[in-house]
Amino acid sequence: MTKNTVAEDIAEFVVNLKYKDIPNRIIKKAKDQILGVIAAIYAGSLTDEGKIIINTVKQFGDKEESSLIPSGFKTSVRSSVLCNSSVGVALDYVDYLLSGHTGVSAVPVSLAVGESLNSTGKEVITAQIIANEIEGRLGTSVFLGPQNGQLWSYIHLIGGAVAASRLLGLNEDQVANAIGIALAQSTYTIFRGYFAMAKLFVSGLPAQIGVQAAYFAKNGLRGAHDIIEHPLGFCNLMADIPLKFITNSALGKAWVTDTLCYKIYPGCAYVDAIADCILDLHKEFDINYKEIKRVEVFSSILTTAMDDFAAPFTTIDSLKKEQTHVALNFTVPYTVAATLIDKELTPRQFKKERYLNPEIHNLANKVKIIPDSKISSEILGTLPAIKIPSLKEIISGKYSLADINLDDVTVAFAGAVKIIMNNGKKYYKKQNIPYGAPGNPYDLKKKFTQEAINILPSEKIDPAIRAINNIEAIENIGDLIQKICSQI
Repeated sequence: MTKNTVAEDIAEFVVNLKYKDIPNRIIKKAKDQILGVIAAIYAGSLTDEGKIIINTVKQFGDKEESSLIPSGFKTSVRSSVLCNSSVGVALDYVDYLLSGHTGVSAVPVSLAVGESLNSTGKEVITAQIIANEIEGRLGTSVFLGPQNGQLWSYIHLIGGAVAASRLLGLNEDQVANAIGIALAQSTYTIFRGYFAMAKLFVSGLPAQIGVQAAYFAKNGLRGAHDIIEHPLGFCNLMADIPLKFITNSALGKAWVTDTLCYKIYPGCAYVDAIADCILDLHKEFDINYKEIKRVEVFSSILTTAMDDFAAPFTTIDSLKKEQTHVALNFTVPYTVAATLIDKELTPRQFKKERYLNPEIHNLANKVKIIPDSKISSEILGTLPAIKIPSLKEIISGKYSLADINLDDVTVAFAGAVKIIMNNGKKYYKKQNIPYGAPGNPYDLKKKFTQEAINILPSEKIDPAIRAINNIEAIENIGDLIQKICSQI
C-alpha cells in the first residue's frame, strides 16, 4: 500500500471532516473569530491604506461574485479575498494561534468563496476551521526557521487552497493538487516591506493565490503532492530545522483552533498585555501623564527585537515620509504613550492626527523597554501543557500534536509596566495573559460593536452579531453578508 504524502493526508481531512464531528468549543471559537476579523475589516476600511486598496479593487471591473466588506460592492471571488484580507490586517488587529495569524485569511476566504456558491453557514464555518487547522500546522512546521508571526505569509497560501477546495467540493486528489499548486510559488515576506503600506498584502495576496490554486485544481491542473516534505520542498526551504510531520499531525483529533488569541487592540500581539496594564492602572489611579518621569516596560526578548526593527520608521519625520501608521503597530513606546494620554488603544490612535502628534512622541521618548528573561520564558503561558519532543522524536516524526493538551496552551505574551512620576511615586502592573487569550476571556461582541458603530446603522449591529452567533442555521451565507455590509 502506498503511503500518503503530507498533502494527501491533509486532503483526506479536508474532504471528509463533518460539521458534526467538530467539537462545540471549536465552533464557538470560530464564531468569535468571525466577530473579531469582521471588526478588524471594518476598522481597516477606514484607514488611508485600506481605502486605497478598496478603491483600486473596485477599479478592476471584475465579475460580480462576492462582496467587499463593509460596502457590499460586488467583485470576483479572488479580488474579494485579496481586498478583505488585506484591509483586515491594516491595523494588525486580528487573532493569532499556534502558529500564525490565520483568521485574516480563514474568514475572508470562506465568506467570499461561500457567497459565490450560495453555501450554508455550516459549510462556511467548517471551511474556516479547516483553514485554521492546516495554516496553524504549516506555521508550526517551520517554527524553527528565520521567520515568525505574520512573516509566515505562506500559511495563507495553503489556507486559501484548503478552504476553497472544501467549499468547491473537490475530491482528495484535487485538494492535494491545489496544495501543490499553491505552495509551488511560496511567498517570502521581505522584512523591510513590513514597515510600509505594502505590509497590508502579507495575507491577502497569498490567500488569493491559494484560492486560485483550488480553482485551477478543479479544472485539472496538477501540483506536486509531496511539495511539503520532499527534500526540495517547502519545509526544507523555509525552516532551519523542519518539523514537516507536524503539518498532518493528529488532524481531527487535536485542534489548533483551541489556541486562538483574540486581539482587542490594534497592534502586534506583544502590546496586548502592556495595554491591559496601562488601562487597568488608569481605572485604579488618577495618573497625570504630564507628570510622568519615565515608564519602564518589562517584556519578552522578542518584543525588544521587534521594537528595535520598527524604531527607525516611527519618528515623526519617517512617519511623514512613509505616510502610514504601519510601523507604529510594532513599537511599544508609541503604544504606551498614546494609551497613557488618550486612556484608550483603538484605531483612533493610529489616525494621522494622532500619530503625528508631538506630545505623544515626547512621552514615548520616556519609555524604556527592559527585556525580562522570566517573561520571555512565559510566552507560551502554559509550557507544562506541552510535551517537548526529543531530537530523536523530531527526526523520526513520531511526535504528534495529540500529545499536547492544546486546549490548555496559551500562545500569549505577558508584560509588565512600571510608571515613575516626577514626585517619585510609582505605579506597577503585570499581566500574564492578555484579555482575549485563552485563560482570560473577552466578549468579542464588544470589539465588533466598537468598530461596527462606525460602519453600520445602529439597528443593524445586534442582528449582525446574532447572525454570526447562529451561523450554523443560515441556509445561504449571502444572508449573513447582507447583515454585515453597510449598503446591502
